[in-house]
Order: sequence, then C-alpha cells, then structure tokens
Amino acid sequence: MTQNQIERHQLGQLIGANKRDHYYELHYSTGDIARLYILADGIFRYFLDPAKKFDENHSSFVDLSQFNNDYFEKSQPKATSDSLIIKSGNYQLIFQQKPAVMSIFDETLHRNRLVQLSPLELGNDQTTEILKQHKNEFYFGGGMQNGYFSHKGEIISIKRDKITGKGGVLTQVPFFWANSGFGELRNTESAGNYDFGKSNPDATILKHDTNMFDTFYLLGNSPKNILAKYYMLTGKPLMPPKYALGLGHVGNFLTTLWQPGEAKERNAVMFEDGNYYTRTNKPEDASGKGSLNGEEEYQFSARAMVDRYQKQHFKLSWIVPNYDVQEINEEAMASFSEYAAIHDVSAGLWSQNNTPKASPDTTFIQTDTTDPKVLKNDALILRNNLKRKRPLIFSNTGIAGSQNRTMLAFGDIGGNWENIPTQVAGFLGASLSGQPLVGSAVDGTAGGGNAQIAIRDFEWKAFTPILFNLDDQGKFSKTPFAYNSKMTQINRAYLKLREQLQTYLYTLIYRAQVGEPILRPLFLEFPHEQVNYTPQVGHEFMLGPNLLISPIVNGREDGNGNSRKDNLYLPNHRTMWVDLFDGKKYLGGRVYNKQSYPSWHLPVFVRGGAIFDLGERNYVLYPQGKSKMVTYDDNGYNDYSRNHVATQITSDLEASKLTITIDPTQGDFNTFQTENTTNLNIMCDGYPDGLTVKINDKEIPMQEYGTVDTFAHAKEGFFFNTNYSWMPEFDQYQEKKQTALQIKLAKRDITDSKIEITIRNFRYGNETLVHAITDSLLRSPKQPMVDPDKISSHSLTVVWPQLTDQVQIEVNGILHDGIDGNSFTFHELVPNTRYTLRLRYVAGNKVSEWSDPFGAITKPDPMNYAISDIRTTSSLASPKDHPIDYLTDLKLASGWETIDGVSEDKPLELTFTFNHLEHLSRMVWVPRKIDHQGDPVEVSVELSNDGVNFKPYGDHLTWKSDSKNKVVGLRNVDAKAIRLKVYKSSGPFVAAKEVIFFRDKK
Repeated sequence: MTQNQIERHQLGQLIGANKRDHYYELHYSTGDIARLYILADGIFRYFLDPAKKFDENHSSFVDLSQFNNDYFEKSQPKATSDSLIIKSGNYQLIFQQKPAVMSIFDETLHRNRLVQLSPLELGNDQTTEILKQHKNEFYFGGGMQNGYFSHKGEIISIKRDKITGKGGVLTQVPFFWANSGFGELRNTESAGNYDFGKSNPDATILKHDTNMFDTFYLLGNSPKNILAKYYMLTGKPLMPPKYALGLGHVGNFLTTLWQPGEAKERNAVMFEDGNYYTRTNKPEDASGKGSLNGEEEYQFSARAMVDRYQKQHFKLSWIVPNYDVQEINEEAMASFSEYAAIHDVSAGLWSQNNTPKASPDTTFIQTDTTDPKVLKNDALILRNNLKRKRPLIFSNTGIAGSQNRTMLAFGDIGGNWENIPTQVAGFLGASLSGQPLVGSAVDGTAGGGNAQIAIRDFEWKAFTPILFNLDDQGKFSKTPFAYNSKMTQINRAYLKLREQLQTYLYTLIYRAQVGEPILRPLFLEFPHEQVNYTPQVGHEFMLGPNLLISPIVNGREDGNGNSRKDNLYLPNHRTMWVDLFDGKKYLGGRVYNKQSYPSWHLPVFVRGGAIFDLGERNYVLYPQGKSKMVTYDDNGYNDYSRNHVATQITSDLEASKLTITIDPTQGDFNTFQTENTTNLNIMCDGYPDGLTVKINDKEIPMQEYGTVDTFAHAKEGFFFNTNYSWMPEFDQYQEKKQTALQIKLAKRDITDSKIEITIRNFRYGNETLVHAITDSLLRSPKQPMVDPDKISSHSLTVVWPQLTDQVQIEVNGILHDGIDGNSFTFHELVPNTRYTLRLRYVAGNKVSEWSDPFGAITKPDPMNYAISDIRTTSSLASPKDHPIDYLTDLKLASGWETIDGVSEDKPLELTFTFNHLEHLSRMVWVPRKIDHQGDPVEVSVELSNDGVNFKPYGDHLTWKSDSKNKVVGLRNVDAKAIRLKVYKSSGPFVAAKEVIFFRDKK
C-alpha cells in the first residue's frame, strides 16, 4: 500500500467475529477491529478504534453507568454465507462480509431502519459514514443550527462558531435523527459536517475530524422515543425552578457609564431625577456610573432597576447584575441578593469560563462555558448554597449532554426582522437536538431602536421557555418599558398572559423529561402532512400540543398601519383553530394570506380540543372531538421526580353531547393543598340545554346564575357568559368578547374526587368545520397565469380575470385562502423549484371548479453563483471574535472588523485569492448594519490573473457610509485574485458583514 492508502482507506471485508463478555468483536481484512455493544432495546454502539485501545468511557457527555448486560446476553448471533446477523429484540443487525456494510432490519415493520451505502472510510484525521437516503426521509438535529430545523438537501456543520445569526452554530451536538425511525449520536467532541443529500440526493454523508469511529445507533417509533433514548445516553434535561420561567433581566451594573442626553435622542433614557441619559464608553464624558446597591448613584444601580420593574408593574423573577464583568465584590453582591430576595427576585452571577466566587445566597449562575467540569463545579456550589433546592445554570452555548446542566439562553445582535424567523427555526432545531430549554434575549443585545421589532420580539418570546432581556451592551435599552406607554402596556399584557400559562408551560417542561419537545415543529403534532417537515413552515411553531404561534417576521403593513401576515399555515383540514385573542375560528389544512394584525395582536391559535389549566384548577376548554391533558405541579424548587402531583382532564364532544372528566389528582409534595375548588370555563357558541355534574358517580344539584356578580359570589353553580374573557389585559384592545359556559365547584378533596360533567345540546365551531360547496353557476377561471416578468428566486406573481372578490389558489397541493383582487404575489418560495398552481373563485361558502393547472419555475438562487473557499488576507489584524475568515464565509450573520484604522498613506489591503481562475460578474461589499463606524468610504480595486501580479481596475472609488450593499461590476473579468485597498473609513476601524464574489452565470 502507498502511504496515502495507509492514511485513508475503506473498511475491508469482514473476516471474523467473536462474542466477548459484554460486546461482539468484529475483525476486518484491513486489520481494523471494531466492537459492537447492545446497550438497550434499540440502542447499539459500534466502536472502531484504530489504536485498538477501546477506552469505553473516553467521552465526556455519554453516561454508560445505567446500562447493564441484559440485552447483550439475550442477543443471538447467526452466521450466513455472506453475513453476520445479530438479533436483539425485534431488530436484526446485519453485517455484510463484502462489502463490509451494516444495516438494521426491523422485524415488526418488515423493513430496514438504516442501510450503509458503502464501507466506512477511515483516515488519520477523518472518518466518513455514508447511509442510504430515501425520498421522503427528513433529517433533524445537529444542535442549534441558526435559521434551520429541517436539513434534507442541506449540509450542516457540527462545530460551534458562536455566530448567533442565520447560518451560525451555537451548540455542537453530533446527534441527528430521521423521521424514518433512527438516529445517530457520534461519540466525539471533534468537528464534523453532515451532508443530508446536497451532494447526492440518495446519500447521507457523515464526516468527523477524528480517526476513531464511535457511534450510537438509536431506533425508535417516534421522535419522542428517539429523544428519550438520546437522554438515556446524555442525561435528561434540567428541571428548572419555577422562577426561571418568569421574566429575567441581564445587565452590567458595574462598569456601565452614563452621560447627559436629550429627549430627542432615540437611545436616551429618562431616569428618576427627570433627566435624560445615554450610555458612553468614555469616562471623561460620563456623569454617572452603574453599581449594585447605589454605591455610586442610586438611579444607575441594580437595586434601582429592581425598583423600576416593580414601579412599571412588571413582575421581575430573576436578574444578573454583572454581565460580562468577572470581578465582583462579594459583600456588595450579597447585599444586592438580599435586597432582590425581599422583592421576590432571584439574583445570579455571570461567569465567563470558570467557576465564580459565589456568595452563600447566590441562587443561579449564567456562564459562557460548556466545560462539563466547570458546570459540575457550578452545580455543586449552587447545591451547597440551596440545600435541597434545584440549581440553575444559564449558558449561551452548548454541547451534547449540556441539556442536563444548563438552559440555553443567548443574545444576538438584535434590532432587525431577520432575527425572528432565524431564531424560530433555530429554537426548533435545538429542541429536536435534545436541548428543549432555550431562549434568546428580547431585541438582542447591541442593536435595537426599532419599537415595532422590539414589541413583536417580546410577544412571540413570551411563548418560549425562557423570557429575558440583555441590557447595557449597546446604545439602546432593552427593558420591556423602554418605549412609549402603548408599547409598555402591550408587553405588560403578554407577561401577564405568560403568567397565566405558567402551569401549561411547566407541564411541558415535565413532558420534556421523556422526550417531548416544548417548542415543536408542526410535524410532531401533525406527522401525516409532508409540508410540516419542510422549511416552508419553519417560521411558526407549536408550544406543546395546544398553541400554534406564527410570529410577525417582517415590517410589511396594510393600509391601516397593521402588520400584514401572509403564508400563515394552519395544519390538518379536520382541525378547528381559534384565535387566542378574538376567538375567530379557522379551518385547518390551508394557508391564510393577507391577514392584518395590529401591534397588540400576535397570531396565536388554540387547537380545537385544547385544555388549559390556568393554575389553582382553573380550566379553560376549547372542545372538539376527543382530547386529553395531564397537568403537573410541584413546589417549584425541591426534587420533583418523587414530589409532584398530576391531574388528568379529558374532553369528549360527540355530536352535540360534551363529556368532561377530571380524575382524582395523583401524587403529593410538601406544600400541596388537597382541599381545592374547581372552575371550568368551556368555550361554546350557544346556550346548552342540559348540564349534569357527578362527583364520584353521585349527581350534585347545580344552580344557574344570571349575572357575573351573583356568580362571582357563588360557591357552586354555573353561568352562561356572553361576555367572557380569560385574558383581561387584552380586553382594552377589542370590544367583542367570547361566549363560554362557566362552572364553579366548591372545595373538595381533589385527591379523592372524580368529577364528571355532561352537557347536552352543545355547539362549538360547527359552522367552521363545514367545507365549501362547489357551485356550478360559478364558472371556473379562464387563463389564470404566472406573470413571467414577476418571477424571482423566492417569489412569483399570479394574475387572473376578476369575477368574484375572493379566490383560492392551490400551490403544490396546498390551499391558499384570504386572496382578493386580480393578482397576488407568493413570497418565501424555494429557488429553482417548480410550482404547480390551480385557482378557483370564491363567493361566500361556495366555490367554482378549479382552473386547469398552470405554473412556473422560480429562478436559481443568486448565491449558487457565489464563490466559496476564498483565501483572504488582511494587512491589519482582527479581534478573535471577528476574524478575517468571517469576511468570505458566505454567512451574513458573521462579521469581520479590524483592530486599527486606516489612512491615505497606510491603507488596508485585503487580498482575495480563488482556487483557480474565475470568470466573474460582480463583487458585493455587505456593510455592517448595527452601526456605520467601520464603513469604507474611499477604496480601490486591483486584479490579478496569477495571484502575484496586480493591475488597477477601479481607482479611488467613493462609497457612501450607509446600509446599502456596495457593488463593483466585474462582468467579463477573469481573475485568480482581487485586492481591495481601503484608504478611508467612516470610523476608527474597518468592518463588514461579508464580501461576496459572484461568477458569471454563463
């Protein structure tokens, strides 16, 4: 063999196998030896160590201590003429002799769960596994891949880069799974990349930068089952104390400086002395400085911030006062923690990458590290401080297994619309990667200043596991009361709503322990619709099984200044969806367009059949079909696994008869009250005829009350309320209320009371669930078409002869509603994709026949012509967080900057070298949007055909310092390298988001 063949080779023919004491040993003709471990039902480990040391516990994130030898001992090997077959339970692990590929066959399904396409490729610095990919197989996982949750046809990187925007990777998790029922956890901390069909649509190519191939195969019949097995290996998610679900504030009250400002300045803040101030980095300009307890000036202190939240009627639950400052006075921190505790606020410490010096009353830690040893020490300190209470650690990044010790809470730049859909998809991706406890700072960190973005960001994040703001990192304040009273009022209403939903959210955190994500992509609840597996619906999510949230993701407005919402998908044509705020009902299985939402109104929909516990056994029900909910509760801080209660509520609406059953509460904890009242608020469309209530099979008399006041004073009875609202904070925004049957039951021992309620002549949503009727008098549309002049890579415009006010358009089999006029533009489309459409007229509840199919292909993505793998050098050094590599990584979320500035006699020289001679069309300089301190304003361009000798192309070009991309035309230019000189900048350094070079499309 040559040296290169020795360094890199394919696994040779399987030539022998032995059954050892707790593993199978496999021998290959290339001299490689592997071990197969059978750990549990559907958990297999394949371990190939070229050094043949086989350190079984080399990983820092896999815990093997809970597994015994039972499943291995029960396994049955069998040799055939061409294979070794190891049977374990319902699975057959089939090791083919030549080529040496493995497959796993499921006897219950009578099909393969996974198949290797070719033998493992082994090298000194990389190993590769190639799996067969099926057409309808979708892939998830890989950690928090910002902007993405579904990876079919894509390549993802398994390497943390700390880039918080689209394309960045915040958590390095070498774990993925497919909807076909298998997953893999690669037992390595080395970087990798997973190609889910981009290079070859029939193959999944998995690479890691290590010579050791150690992987766990996880088989399961559902995503929940696969995630539960992942947790068996890496640890169940942290169960946080209840206060972690409340509003948090992270700030720097140690080194932040304030200077006098004016009311007209957008970033000015009015303080308690009646004067305006802005943040400054220049001590000579400062007139005030932050402190913990007012050691400098009280109004700039952390104590004053606690007071401010209280004064503004925002319930603050937790606070970090030393963000990004490691050194802190323990005595001052102890004093602040005591003050915060008096106001029912938990105070925590920020720490960069080592265990902080925590005072005895520190309740939680926020950290930058993923080091398991440091996190373990942090947890021990907190356990010692808190005695039997639960420790809590927030981290802004993660690795496989970190869900067991931390909640993922980070801050991005903020202040732009793109962050919202990026984070929605990223949160879903984290949830599907075993990191269910995730949240991001409202309106980011350094950006900001746009009230509409800030308000929309707060609204949707009120429905995520963690809600907090990260202050003092940029020019603009991030508190929920930073803008006018109208915005403050809206934020306050959403925080109150979150408090009402705390029992629901807390129940979801319980369910996360067994593999049910808190934030869910639509396919987890509606697995039979293929669209739910795709990025097309990655801008919306479900909070548990009952709430669908579709955030406002852009600044488009209608004629009244309300947010315009297109592409709102509500799944399942048999499901009724109810707008949480105004009660309007929608039929599922279609996309709604041209929806209008004023600033206070976030598109949130309740699933038909939903049951909510608002706390203290105060239930709200939206009856449809059969549904069930189990709610959990505990005291919020002690051990929860053995000290909690669970209550099951079922709802069954059949024809016009509704039956509701509340089973006796199971379990106990030390502050649990067994005697409790029960209140039910049942959404309905009309007055029901008959109500029967039985407790432990004994019917009890129920009195009807005619007014809100008399019902409020009653101990037991019912009231038909035509003016019902369970979110009073939102009543000010709308006149029309909803209709509900309210039932009140007196105090009883809820651990010994089975409640059965029967309601006859019950109606809710009957008209909504009726499908449209085809009317032969409505002629079908003639010649609807896609306007050929209005096709881009992400949009197309349909035009048609107008006959009725409304039309419906079917796009690739999905119905689009809410369309009027004679034209409509579809946005957020996939580039270079064929779209087949049909159109029909709508008149009331009647529709015409469909038109003949028509369609178009979207244009290719311009980024397909962007050149990658560019070698870039700079004459000026860059800080480590903004390296030169970020300038040409094709990720607009990353940013590059220099440490020093430029001048005419000492310009910045940037040299971009391509792998070979390129035929170019243009160069695009994408400026940094957060500010314009580093924009080049005077530049020149030089070309080279050999990468050595350069000649001028554009000398001393003048660019404006603004947010617009700067384009240098390079049509018909051939170059091996391009040099850009910057003679003048708008600030003390040079910065950019990206420089992109495009090939000529020809």
